[in-house]
Amino acid sequence: MTLDEHVGYRSDEETYSSPFAGLASFSEPTAEHEKSPTDSGESPFEAVYFAESPFSAESYSEADEQAAFAEDFLEALHDEQFEDALDELMNEGAARVLADAQQWSATPSESEVSASLDEWIGPLVTEWERLIDGFSAGLENTSFEGMPEHELDELLESLETYGPLESEIFGKIVRGLANKAKSLIKHAVQFAKNPIKGVVNIAKAGLGTIADGLKGLGKGLLGPLLQKLKRAGLSLLKGVLKKLMKPLSQMLPSAVRPFIPILMNKLGLGEADETTFGEDHESELGVASALAEAFDHEVMALLTMPEADEDSGYGAEQSYLAYQASTESPYETGYEYTGEYPNEENQLAALDDARARLAVQLSEHNGAQPPIAEIEQFIPVVLAIRPLLKLGLKLTGKRDALINLIARPLAGLIKAAIGPANARQIARVIGQEPDKLIARTVVGLGFTTIGLETATSAESAIPGEALASTVEATVMRVLEELAPEAQSDALQVSAAVQRAFSESAAAYLPDRMLREDLPERETSHEAGFWIMMPRSTAPQYRFRKYTRIFAVPITRQAARAIRWSDGGTLETYLLDRGVPGWPVQAEVDLYETMPGTFVGQLTRDETLPAGENPLAEDFQPLTPEVAGLLLSQPALGRSRNTVTLSPGSYRPLPGQRYFRVRVAQFPARRVRRPRRLVSVRWNPSDKRLRIAIRLSERRARLLQAKIQRSAPAGQRDLPSVLAVLREILLPRLQHQIARRLARSAALDPAAASALAGTIAAATSTGISTYLVQRSAQLAAAVADPAEGVTITVTFKGLVLSSKTVPAPEVVTHPGWLDA
Repeated sequence: MTLDEHVGYRSDEETYSSPFAGLASFSEPTAEHEKSPTDSGESPFEAVYFAESPFSAESYSEADEQAAFAEDFLEALHDEQFEDALDELMNEGAARVLADAQQWSATPSESEVSASLDEWIGPLVTEWERLIDGFSAGLENTSFEGMPEHELDELLESLETYGPLESEIFGKIVRGLANKAKSLIKHAVQFAKNPIKGVVNIAKAGLGTIADGLKGLGKGLLGPLLQKLKRAGLSLLKGVLKKLMKPLSQMLPSAVRPFIPILMNKLGLGEADETTFGEDHESELGVASALAEAFDHEVMALLTMPEADEDSGYGAEQSYLAYQASTESPYETGYEYTGEYPNEENQLAALDDARARLAVQLSEHNGAQPPIAEIEQFIPVVLAIRPLLKLGLKLTGKRDALINLIARPLAGLIKAAIGPANARQIARVIGQEPDKLIARTVVGLGFTTIGLETATSAESAIPGEALASTVEATVMRVLEELAPEAQSDALQVSAAVQRAFSESAAAYLPDRMLREDLPERETSHEAGFWIMMPRSTAPQYRFRKYTRIFAVPITRQAARAIRWSDGGTLETYLLDRGVPGWPVQAEVDLYETMPGTFVGQLTRDETLPAGENPLAEDFQPLTPEVAGLLLSQPALGRSRNTVTLSPGSYRPLPGQRYFRVRVAQFPARRVRRPRRLVSVRWNPSDKRLRIAIRLSERRARLLQAKIQRSAPAGQRDLPSVLAVLREILLPRLQHQIARRLARSAALDPAAASALAGTIAAATSTGISTYLVQRSAQLAAAVADPAEGVTITVTFKGLVLSSKTVPAPEVVTHPGWLDA
């Protein structure tokens, strides 16, 4: 059958299995679709690619030397804490944009949003410029001849001064950027002392300075280098604002992508195609992690790329973040962002408008005929937020054919739910029975009920929005499921539409409209459905919320089994928040992401009780396993498409679900908790691996009580202390170390995993020895006024090719430190 015959395929006898009960006649239901298997476990090597080296084991060429230098430098720049800080920054900015929109009587313009964001981030920009200028001034007349490395470290620390910043997140960003600046300075000085041919091509003045014996290094080389770094840092911050303004924009425009493989190939670091640092990379890593990685490569390019490349026309000034030099900038810094595709539109705003238009069309449709035209008009907007290249739709004819193949069966299915009578039924569910769908089932916890519009406005808006959500989710799921080979096969498309539609209708339409035997129902009894929020910014919705708030008792056993993004569990989260005992009577809010959602936007839920100010980290992924443990309704959860390795490493995709636990006994004062309990840092040049274990103030004091000899038995309970630390450390330590070594040292997966297991075992042994010999240091650190403590485990002289590892050095520090 030809493509044209496929496109024209229709059968008058063709019927679809409907999820609705009593709304229309349909043929017998098909068997329940086969569920996709869930991940059986995490692989530490996801997103790690190994390139076969062209060099023999016996040779060590100039290219080897260049690659080793680059890997060393990139690892020195890599900073998990900085990625976390960028994630916090983006979530805070996203929440600010949404909060501003909630205050406006009309939707703010793009220029008004931009001005508000510039004002918000202005103090951070100023502090970054001041810090780099301080480095430049302090190093300008410094002589580096004969200066040992520790003296350079002390000099840089003396120049690293910070001004007051009201935002704690701004402080984290500046300190993270400062660490990268110090790495750049130290590697530039290292090269000046021991130049590697072909690695660093810096300004002629800098090369001349090196020839003169480092006498004018600070002024001739480091000064210009730091000014470029200043601009790169400002570019990064502008990239953050770009993402907040247009969340669906790609990381890099195609015009600058050729620059990336040039750098990778020059340094022998493997192949990089046009998608490197693009949308796929961003979805895999998360926005914050992808931005941080791109910035690290940008900083490396300041050292390793020539001022101008004759073959490509790209040089170190042309950044991964797609910025160009100019005389004017929104920050008055001499850098202006130019990284948009030609004629790029705000795809999120276009989707908002199209969704609102479809909601009105479906709510006003008479239901006599399938709404094919309306859905055909909507599908291209959904296609626009998906990478067409991934769908294999380069040709307009194929694109139009796929739209037709999706629209016709989808219109036939949604026809049973549209029309005035069905719209009134949806409105009645919301407006007349709030006790079942909206109010809490347990009274006396001190919370107010969820607030929706008045019955009049709900009747006119929510029914159409529920239908539009069903159509949108169906289209997106079909696009995700269809292989390129199936996009022109009418029967395969129809089957995908039917399956996706049943799942979507079960989520976004009231249960009483569904067949009782529908296997895609999300709950075992009539509960709620998902509505778009915040209501005050309609039709610019940024997430969905489940209309039922679950009042549940949480046992300690269930809380211990639910993992948390900081590396701990729901148990540690609740205990750190001040929960006095078990079981905990709690309320659980459920959320779902939409295209462009940042987790920080969930904090702007207008239905929360007055005075509640949640943080983005309070919202955790709702997987089927979590939904089963917490709510006894596993179908309400959604499997994650990527492994959540850290707060900043995961970007929620449309349809990802989150939960937030609220307990009435939580203290009014916000309890601070470390964002990441365990982090790993590998320094290849020093052959040093450091593990940081961060303890909350509550947990640290609990350990202090067990260490002190004033315990009831008059003895220290060191086994319990070690058990607590192992519980925090060991579940993911081997996984984290293996990923770190595989990414930076290019070890094969088996070797990295084996070495990581040896290091993890040595870490446990080192901590055990430390507790026996120096537990008083831990007790003293807990007694320090700084909140929490950090235990560092450092392996010095670690040889990756060896099967043995050196004994680690264990030290406890007051407060939460970087690895």
